[in-house]
Amino acid sequence: MSQDATDTTNGGSGESPPPSQSPTEPDPQNAAPRSSASRGGVLLACGLGLALGALFILVIPSSLLFIQPEEMDHSSMGENDGTIYACPMFCVVMDHMPEGGKCPVCGMTMTIVSGESTLNAAEQKMIGLETDIVRNLPLVRSLRVVGEVDYDETRLARITTRVGGWLETVWVDSTWTEVGKGEPLAAIYSPELYAAEQEYLVAWNASRGVAREGSSLKPSSLLRAARRRLELLEVGDEEIASLEKSGVPRDSVVLRAPFGGAVVERRALEGASVGKGAALYTVADLSRVWVQALVFESDLPWVRVGQAVTLETDGHGLPIEGVVAFVDPAIDRSSRTARVRVEVDNAVGEDGLRPLRIGQRVDLRVSAELDAKGKLMVPGTTTKSLPIAIPRASVLRTGERNLVYVLFTEEDTDQGRTRDYQLDPDNLPEKLWYEAVQIRVGPLARVNDGGALREFYPVLGVVPPPPVVDPKTGEKRAVMSLRRLTAGVAVVSKGNLLLDSQAQLAGKPSLLFPEGNRSTSSDPHAGH
Repeated sequence: MSQDATDTTNGGSGESPPPSQSPTEPDPQNAAPRSSASRGGVLLACGLGLALGALFILVIPSSLLFIQPEEMDHSSMGENDGTIYACPMFCVVMDHMPEGGKCPVCGMTMTIVSGESTLNAAEQKMIGLETDIVRNLPLVRSLRVVGEVDYDETRLARITTRVGGWLETVWVDSTWTEVGKGEPLAAIYSPELYAAEQEYLVAWNASRGVAREGSSLKPSSLLRAARRRLELLEVGDEEIASLEKSGVPRDSVVLRAPFGGAVVERRALEGASVGKGAALYTVADLSRVWVQALVFESDLPWVRVGQAVTLETDGHGLPIEGVVAFVDPAIDRSSRTARVRVEVDNAVGEDGLRPLRIGQRVDLRVSAELDAKGKLMVPGTTTKSLPIAIPRASVLRTGERNLVYVLFTEEDTDQGRTRDYQLDPDNLPEKLWYEAVQIRVGPLARVNDGGALREFYPVLGVVPPPPVVDPKTGEKRAVMSLRRLTAGVAVVSKGNLLLDSQAQLAGKPSLLFPEGNRSTSSDPHAGH
């Protein structure tokens, strides 16, 4: 019985299973076919799922698939109250607080930039605020040029001979010798002069003889002709009177100085032969000299005849005054300069010397007074109104725009907001408003302010700000701003660069952005 039972249990094989094989483990020989079948079923299921999903998306409306977000409350983000949020590293400037309060670029905590253009006492101290007052001042445009001392051409005399001959005597035999008017320089022996004097004596004696006999014939015409010939030969009245007294003709003519001055050129040598028209001496009157200066083309509009000029030299302590006498109408094409002539008195000083020497280089300062419109005032005229002057440090310039920050206070009244621009720079209030105002300025000028030379710009007018475009309607709206810059207005003279940086950071109109840069302030990557 046991044998038959065992066979029946093993399916008639008569062999028992190995003890190490469990009835629940799969057969290794059949494992591979079952795994391939299951992988194929999974792929088939995935394909059916994708097809059903695509069909579901195409058929079902998108409004049932996506939940529409609720409208964001912009009032909590500072858009309505003008609050601006900025990154401390100047990465972004945004009109709303980003998620988490962090900069989307660098991750730093965003800070709030006030929507009002105000400064409290702490902020005034932090930026080192300093103010100045717009005033009416006598502005002078000062030009510094280099000049060279030259002769006054109207005070030069060249002494030439009118007769041929030989230099018999030379009294002035060196250059730079000071001579007086009428002082003899040299004597020339000339046969032509001898013949002319002999002819004059004949006419003179004949005139005296006729006068003694009482004849009606008067040879006065012959005498006048002979005298005129001597005058043309540079024989003076004293020599003619001496000839008439002595009755003996001379054989030499004396050359004399026409005026007092210095002999700057000498070609007279004793015993030398000279012909008619030979230049023997050049005499210059150095009591007044010219200073020839070269002025650039851009500075010529500020130079006029009659302007006062101050000369400064190293050897002369006190400044020397001069006057512009001539401005060359032609400009040198290579140097782009024009020659300006200045007349200067050069009298002998207490030390016996003249302050200016021919060929000396001097510094000239041409003073051009400005009128109320910032233009050159005609020399010799006066004006009742002085130009409005603003300090140089108060003006921010780009070459095309000039910006100044005006301080004022605001108070609530029954009629609304009022502005008081008249501020005392020494007693500023605890809270200040400031406004960027674009102005037109004239040329930079100087003025003696409290014993020190300061630089000011004449204010020619205020440029109205560009209109603001409404982002919702697209309409342009004019911005109310300062229309005139009058005397007494307080402006920022130190700290204006920080104020302009703050305005640019807040997206407000600034020096580089006249219309503001808030249109790009919502870009997280602005500035990169």
